[in-house]
Amino acid sequence: MKYENEFYVTGAKVGKPAPKFEMEAVLPEGDLLDRFGNVNLDELLEQGKWVVLYFYPLDFTFVCPTEIQRFNELTKKFEEKGAVLIGASTDSVHSHLAWQESSLGRLQHIHASDNNHEVSEAYGILDDEKGVAWRGTFIISPEGILKAAHVNHGEGGRDVDEVLRTLEVFINEAEGKMVPCGWKPGDHFLKE
Repeated sequence: MKYENEFYVTGAKVGKPAPKFEMEAVLPEGDLLDRFGNVNLDELLEQGKWVVLYFYPLDFTFVCPTEIQRFNELTKKFEEKGAVLIGASTDSVHSHLAWQESSLGRLQHIHASDNNHEVSEAYGILDDEKGVAWRGTFIISPEGILKAAHVNHGEGGRDVDEVLRTLEVFINEAEGKMVPCGWKPGDHFLKE
């Protein structure tokens, strides 16, 4: 039996170097247009940061703000872990800023624009027909290695608290700890 399968080629492979990127972004600091800037993966890695890159489909939608606002509520917790949080979609920085100013609320983390679709394509989450990115979440170590990748297709939202827990798993792993299944912060590690 022969199958007609569709295959995607992506540069994003867990355990391998994460695809590099530079994107325009709305930054947390400043006022209005002064908030426009850039985010560059190499620069963040040079600073020894973990990077949590999350994509969502579109600005001015219904499920997306629930996730983005939860990421925003947890921004300080990600920062305490040495991570930089970057939200991204294929919308422009102008759309991002207008959404923040009108109904989303001001974000305390980077809000990037993959308007040219290069980053979402490199990470394997671009819907070619719709021109939007699926809900992809990527955790990148300070060494530039893609430690985790999770993609949701459709309108189902992700569990942002689980993203933070997963980041903590990999931080502990990098410290040489053996993290068991179902581990939560405060739990014991294997062979403690």
